[in-house]
Amino acid sequence: MDINPYDAIVVGSGATGGVAALTLAEQGIRVLVIEAGPQIKRTEASSNEPKDTLNRLSGIISKKHANQCQHPGYWKNNPNLYKNELKHPYVQQKNKPFLWTQGNQYGGRSLTWGGITLRFSREDFHPSKKDGYGPDWPISYDELSPHYDFIENFCGIYGHKDNIKEVPNGKYIGKIPLTKIESIFGNQVKSKLNYPFIQSRGFDRNSSVKEEQWPKSSSVGTTFKKALETGNVQILSNHLVESFETDKITELASKIIIVNVENGKRKSLNCDLIILCASTISTLRILLNSETKSNSSGFKDTSGKLGKFLMDHISVCRFFSVPNTTQRNNISNSYPDLSGAGSFFIPFGTNLPKPESINFLRGYGIWGAIDRLGIPKFLQKDLNSSTGFLIAHGEVLPREENSVSLSDKTDRWGIPVPHIEFEWSENELNMAKHMERTMRDSIKAADGKIKGIDELIKIPYAGLFTKKSIALSGNPPPPGYYIHEVGGAPMGFREEDSVVNKSNRLWRCKNVLVLDGACWPTSSWQSPTLTMMAISRRACLKVKKT
Repeated sequence: MDINPYDAIVVGSGATGGVAALTLAEQGIRVLVIEAGPQIKRTEASSNEPKDTLNRLSGIISKKHANQCQHPGYWKNNPNLYKNELKHPYVQQKNKPFLWTQGNQYGGRSLTWGGITLRFSREDFHPSKKDGYGPDWPISYDELSPHYDFIENFCGIYGHKDNIKEVPNGKYIGKIPLTKIESIFGNQVKSKLNYPFIQSRGFDRNSSVKEEQWPKSSSVGTTFKKALETGNVQILSNHLVESFETDKITELASKIIIVNVENGKRKSLNCDLIILCASTISTLRILLNSETKSNSSGFKDTSGKLGKFLMDHISVCRFFSVPNTTQRNNISNSYPDLSGAGSFFIPFGTNLPKPESINFLRGYGIWGAIDRLGIPKFLQKDLNSSTGFLIAHGEVLPREENSVSLSDKTDRWGIPVPHIEFEWSENELNMAKHMERTMRDSIKAADGKIKGIDELIKIPYAGLFTKKSIALSGNPPPPGYYIHEVGGAPMGFREEDSVVNKSNRLWRCKNVLVLDGACWPTSSWQSPTLTMMAISRRACLKVKKT
C-alpha cells in the first residue's frame, strides 16, 4: 500500500465526502480518501437490462439484498451498487424492522441518489421556538445560505424560484418542464384546495442512467471529480475504517485503524485531521468503536448522546390515475424522465392543511409525478388515463430510544456490527394518517382515483409481488425505507448536550469532524442531501481558521 504524504483523511467518497475532499484540496490541503467499496467504471454502474433483473432476483434469493430490495430505487438502479448484506450485516429486533441501504462503491450512495435538492427554511433550524420540543441547530439559515449557493452553482441545479418560505429559492440553471397532466393536477390542487404546488428542484437525472459520463448527481461526476483534478487528493479503496485512537495528553486523534476488505489485514495510519463522511450509520459505528466505552485509547463523549436520537422520514405512498385530455392514443411510447427536477412538490412544511385535525408536531411535504414512470402502452390497462404517484415524507422527532449501538456480533473482519433500534412513535403515526387524507384530497381535486399498481399495469401475477411489498402495503414503511436516516451524533451549543460543536468537531477530540447526516439534531422534512453537502462545505472552509 503506497500512500503519498497527506494532511487530512476523509472517510467516504459519497455526496459529503466529495464536497469535503474538494473543499480541503482547494485550500492546498493534501487529502487521503478512504473508501470501503471498490473503484468502478462508468459502464459498471449503469443500468443494463435484462442483466440487472437477473441480478436482482439473485440478490433476493441469496438474501444478500433481502432488506434493500424493498426500496423502489433498487428496481431502477444497478443492483451491484448495493452492499451485500451477508458480508455487511446489522442487527435489528424482529418487531422493530429497519431497512438500511448501503452503498457499495467509489461514490457511495450518490450513485443511486434521486437528486432532489430542497433547502431548509429559516424556521427549520430552530423548530423548538414554534412547538417547544427538542433541540435547535447551533447554526442558522443565513450561515448556511452561501454554501447552498456554492453547491447549487457548482453542480448545476434545475428549479424555479417560487418564493415559498418553506423551501427558500436557490441558484438554478433553468427548469425541467412539467408534463401537461402535472400542470393540470397542480392547477386543480391550488385552485380547489389552496395547497402550495411547485416544480421540484434538483438534477435532470440520476446516476443510474446509462450515459458515457458520470451524471452530476454523483460525487464522481462533480465534486469528487474536481477534487481529484486538483492533484491534492488520493483514494484508498476497499478499506473499512474500524476506529481511531487519541493521544492521552492532547485528546486529539492520532491514529486511524483500517481493514483491507479483500484480505482482512489491519493497518494503522497516522492522522492530523479526520473527516467522517461514511453515511450516518457507518459513521456512528466508527464513533462508537472509537469512544472510551469501547476503546480505552479512544475519545470521551461526555454528553451520553452518541448513538441516540436516530431519525428518518416517515413516508406514505399512493399510486393513482387521472383522466388524460391529450388523446393518449395519438402519442408515442416516449416519456419524460422522472428525476429530482422532473417532478413536483406540495411543500407544506409545518403550514399544514386542516389545522383543526392536526394531533402531531412538525410537518411534511408531498413529492409526486405523472406520466414519468416510463410504462409502455401495451402494459397500461387504461390508455385514456395517466398514471401518477404521490409520496408524502415527514419530519420525525428526535427520541432517545431510537438508536444505534454496537452489537456483540461481529462481521467477517471482526468489527462489531451496528445494532439499530427504531420504531415510529404515536406522533409519526398520527402524521401518516394526516398525510393519507391530504393525498386523497389532492387526487380527488384532480378528478383522479387511488389505485393499486396491479390495477394500473398489466403484469402477470402482479398480486404476488405487491402483497409482499411493504411500500405498497398501505401502511407506512418501516424506518430506513426512505434512506434519509440522520442523527446519532448531534450538533449543539454545549458539550453536555451534544456530540459535536457548531463547527462539526467532536467536543473533546477537535481534529475529528462529523459531516454527514450523523451530526443532525433534528431532521426537518426535506430531502437531506443538499443540506448535508452545504454543511460539509461550511465546516471544511473553517479548518484553517480554527
